[in-house]
Amino acid sequence: MRKLIFSIGILCLSLSYGQEQLSLSDAIQIGLQRNYGILIEEGNVEVARNNNDWGQAGRWPTISLSVNQNNNLTDNVKVAFPTATQGQTLSNSLNPTLNVNWTLFDGFRANITKKRLELLQAESQGNASVVIANTLQSIILGYYLAVLEYERLNEFEKQLALSRDKYQYIKIKSDLGSAVTTDILLEEGNYLTDSINYINQQLTYRNAIRDLNVLLAEENVAKTYVFMDTLQLPDETYTFDDLRSQMIQKNVDLKKQYITQSLLGEATKLSNADRYPTLALNASFSENRNSLDLSEAVFFTGSGFSGGPDTRLNSVTDNYTASFTLSYTLFDGGRINRAIKNAMVNERVGQLRVDQMETSLDRDLLSALDRYNVRRQLFAINSRREEAAKTNLDLSEEKFKNGSINSFDYRDVQNNYLSSSILKLQAAYNLINSKIELMRLTGGLIRAYKD
Repeated sequence: MRKLIFSIGILCLSLSYGQEQLSLSDAIQIGLQRNYGILIEEGNVEVARNNNDWGQAGRWPTISLSVNQNNNLTDNVKVAFPTATQGQTLSNSLNPTLNVNWTLFDGFRANITKKRLELLQAESQGNASVVIANTLQSIILGYYLAVLEYERLNEFEKQLALSRDKYQYIKIKSDLGSAVTTDILLEEGNYLTDSINYINQQLTYRNAIRDLNVLLAEENVAKTYVFMDTLQLPDETYTFDDLRSQMIQKNVDLKKQYITQSLLGEATKLSNADRYPTLALNASFSENRNSLDLSEAVFFTGSGFSGGPDTRLNSVTDNYTASFTLSYTLFDGGRINRAIKNAMVNERVGQLRVDQMETSLDRDLLSALDRYNVRRQLFAINSRREEAAKTNLDLSEEKFKNGSINSFDYRDVQNNYLSSSILKLQAAYNLINSKIELMRLTGGLIRAYKD
């Protein structure tokens, strides 16, 4: 038994050693900076922002430069005709070419594409907002869950301390001859049961800490904290109409769905752009620079053979071209019309999804508001129950010591107090959970904890 008491003491010390303070606001800031899901979405937003450019939309021309350089050595060792050039001929050429391709008109496709890129960026930011809201909810609930498990641990510790005192008290009475062996065994069993409950709760508490560290992207997932915030109970009252108005305007999932619907509308416009003609400009400039070395060549001049000039012969030729291409699809088997009809159908389906989400969110909001109101009542009931159980425990302790009640009755009172304390803590956490859920549905999490 002494070893058990010593082991429990060591566990208690291990929970408080090497801990740093952590408030809810600190946990949120750490999570926003380091959470993997948020960092991934920030990368996606950056990609979408980079793509949101007129060059990506096809507004500007394409300009390319190419350079071709040729070297040619011809050695006429033996010729078939006496008048043919004999000896070595060395020629060099340099041909730079500049090409410009510019679509001047394509049925406003560039404007529509630019609008779609803006919406894609907004959609990516909407995805990030959804991830941030979900992460905020998880961090807040994870923080309060760790606080809840710590408070539960304290209640089990109180129960354990009470059982230990009772066990030691019975042992003293036994030494004085006023307690029997069955009383000692009973209190020892109660003490061992409470020790088991306390050790199991320590494991639950450590698991809650690990889950919180994962949300905070903490490398040391076993890192422990001294929590600066307690279970802060909300006391606000809400009306469905006010909450629904905020939800329609601020809910991140719904705002993202609105953007997706706008993208479908732009897709319909993009399909209609194929009905227009396309006008393109193609222009180029090239320069041919040639150099000919005839110093080693031999020419027939009619009166005999003579060598070529000692200096190189150079020539430069500039070429300019410009052309316009007008193309219009007269018939493609109905492909354009089918694409437009499909885009219009997708747009109608998208609107149905918006309506479906609004209906689902109305249901979720009603359920969340109902849960919040019910849990406020349950917390009040459990608080009163815990107060009554605490008063009954204090009175029963005196009765037990003066022999008015036996150990079985006192144990029932003790267990009733522990149960009521645990239920009160759970009711507090459930109430906070409902408040956070309402904030998530109405878009209040990002406004309250990020902006």
